[in-house]
Amino acid sequence: MHVPTVLLCGHVTLDRVGELFVPGGSAYYSGQAWRALGARVRVLTAAASGYPPNALAGLEVHLIPSPATTVFVNVHHPDGSRTQRVEAQAPPLDPARLDPRWRGADVLHLAPVLGELDVAAFRASAGARLVGLAAQGLVRAVQPDGSVAQPRWEFDPGALAGVDAACLGEDDVRGQGDLVERLTRTVPVVAFTHGARGAEIIVRGRTHHIGVYPVDEVDPVGAGDVFASAFLFGLARGDDPVSAARLGAAAGSIAVEARGGEALPRVGEAFARAARVR
Repeated sequence: MHVPTVLLCGHVTLDRVGELFVPGGSAYYSGQAWRALGARVRVLTAAASGYPPNALAGLEVHLIPSPATTVFVNVHHPDGSRTQRVEAQAPPLDPARLDPRWRGADVLHLAPVLGELDVAAFRASAGARLVGLAAQGLVRAVQPDGSVAQPRWEFDPGALAGVDAACLGEDDVRGQGDLVERLTRTVPVVAFTHGARGAEIIVRGRTHHIGVYPVDEVDPVGAGDVFASAFLFGLARGDDPVSAARLGAAAGSIAVEARGGEALPRVGEAFARAARVR
């Protein structure tokens, strides 16, 4: 099987849990998921000195020095919803910082956490065969008190031209009105995840429903990022979107079986689990 080369762009974070700080962010979860699936992963991100080097072990990383690492505090509520607060934020990413040798990857995976990248600019600069977007970081805004709000994301469809697939979850659409419908009019394939209730895969306006691989959930953080990586992996190897989403669901089921990123090295088990996703 061809080993895909992935260019992953977005901020790593530190997630504060009590008095502890643990690695987080889409670049971390997605990067290690891609690696576990067998891809060659290149990451453009930014963080302050002292970011845990083991978090990005095995990945090719261009870590831009930053005065701060983005820091999140996540609170998960009994109804499955999440609220967030930001305690520090790294500056935006510049596509001019891409290593020219990294252009032309099989997959460009854009995974912002707080609007730190321009989708059109990165797509034009990277020249990848397949472009995937994790939309969560484009609907967030930090309020003066550090809380995260989700003002309606009004995007120019032209800015998303060339994006082949987009992923978002229920947390991302709160306050967004018809965001899913607007995305499906612009992006050929949209994966809309619903946690333990599966996902909707919308392909050029037609909706397909997939289930989950049943597990006992320990920690949901990062599951959407892992889903997105495996979903894009499937598309990159030529799977149809529903089959790719089954791989994504299987990978997400592994991510939630342990706290933080402890289960990420096992994400390759998703290949065996995918057939049991409804």
